[in-house]
Amino acid sequence: MALLHSYFLSAGECVSGSMVLAVAMSIASYFLIPMVFGGRHKNWKNAPPGPVGWPILGSLPHLSNRLHEDFFHMAKIYGPLFSLNLGIKPAIVVSSPEMAAQVLKEKEGMFSSRTITETIRVISYDAHSIIFSPYGPRWKVLRRILITELLSPKAFEQFEPLRTSQVHGLLKYLYLVSKSNTQVNIAEYAFTALANLVSNFVCSKDLFDNSMPEGRKMKERFWELIKVIGTPNFSDLIPIVKPFDPQGLKRKINKIFGQLDAFYEKLIEERLAEKGKAQLDGTIPYKRKMDMLDVLLSYESNDKENGLDRLPKSIVKGMLSEMFIAGTETTSSTVEWGMAEILRKPSVLKKLLLELDQVVGKDRFVVESDIPKLAYLQAVVKEVFRLHPGVPLIIPRRTNEACEVAGYHIPKHCIVYVNVWGMARDPNVWEDPLEFKPERFIGSSVDVKGQDFNLLPFGTGRRSCVGWPLAHRMVHYYLAALLHAFQWESPPDVLNDLGERVGLTIQKGKSLLSTPKPRLPASVYER
Repeated sequence: MALLHSYFLSAGECVSGSMVLAVAMSIASYFLIPMVFGGRHKNWKNAPPGPVGWPILGSLPHLSNRLHEDFFHMAKIYGPLFSLNLGIKPAIVVSSPEMAAQVLKEKEGMFSSRTITETIRVISYDAHSIIFSPYGPRWKVLRRILITELLSPKAFEQFEPLRTSQVHGLLKYLYLVSKSNTQVNIAEYAFTALANLVSNFVCSKDLFDNSMPEGRKMKERFWELIKVIGTPNFSDLIPIVKPFDPQGLKRKINKIFGQLDAFYEKLIEERLAEKGKAQLDGTIPYKRKMDMLDVLLSYESNDKENGLDRLPKSIVKGMLSEMFIAGTETTSSTVEWGMAEILRKPSVLKKLLLELDQVVGKDRFVVESDIPKLAYLQAVVKEVFRLHPGVPLIIPRRTNEACEVAGYHIPKHCIVYVNVWGMARDPNVWEDPLEFKPERFIGSSVDVKGQDFNLLPFGTGRRSCVGWPLAHRMVHYYLAALLHAFQWESPPDVLNDLGERVGLTIQKGKSLLSTPKPRLPASVYER
């Protein structure tokens, strides 16, 4: 009853008497119908095995806000593909690499849409973004813009000096902090550096300062958003209550997101004013910048099939929103998980430092060109992604049409969860699954690029994370740079606490506080 209980607790006085009566009557009628007509034995005709839930409520009374854990335990009972009803919405849960391959590869076309919730509708400007846009012409245009203009190999190479500057700038700042023997919040510092990396990618300038509270406030705001987005919403699952917003989630996210919307609006207006001024002056033609904002605002197309001759502001803001949220929160959280796991394992830390000192030495900082030479680091990062995927259930998909999987009927508009967090803990998939053991990847061809269905931190196929090469590179870079440049001392209770804070993503429950001690000569930090 945990999830149901939380729904009604959060609803409080927001639930009107008429709504309660309507829901009560609906529930009562649905209880009576099975009694008269002999009951229900499946979630739908030829459904995969799974718990047959309550009328109207489905399986909601048996779920908590930790769906990835609930689904992991259910898979032990019902198998790698099971069904359930979330309110009146049909859903399936995929819990094995074999089933993931069937759903995400063999039948990818059937499973290429997204489930759009009330809260996601707000942050994506009514699904006007690449992650949540329906599969179709608009989504293809947005993906093509990102891949060809901003995330191509050439663009990736051009942005390397910027990435180096952000990482090395963080190391120099931490060196100054280390002189006062002060504990630092690793995730917050990584977040601010990543936010500046993203802001340069978006609008060619730093927007945050490690010594100022703006980065911390932005991180807290993003986490509040992610927490609300990851909360199952009664209104999405039982449409009769949607007008009442009983949990207040839509009101809450509108309030939080209003501040971010103003931030995106300001970035756009500043760039348009800059372009307008250059055109008015006439003497100096406006010079396009190699950044996301300019690419989106300058987009023009004569292709009538995609229906977009220019990108409306809603799409531009939707893309900015995703870039800032997805490009900072999940990566900084993964860096924090990685640091925690490595510092808890002295044997892993010793091997990493030996490799770093052999490849990089102690007379300079790590640079990106070192990463391909750091085989043990690469194994460590794979293990971090295995145990701590940024999004434990990937981003839920939705069936475009009815289809069959493993001989079972999957209805149209069925919610599809792929539990990569659960697969990482399945002894049928991994030996000693709960152990942080990078050695399992030494000599292994298994990678995170979406071809190995037992390791899918970025998803796979056409709806995989477009920005995964950048996130993948930055996790390697930050972990290597932080560990090579400093020794880290953390309180044992903080270090050994691997509890989780759950939203759409999973953060470390207790922030990793650690004191940096320089490992390199002072001249390296002071250059």
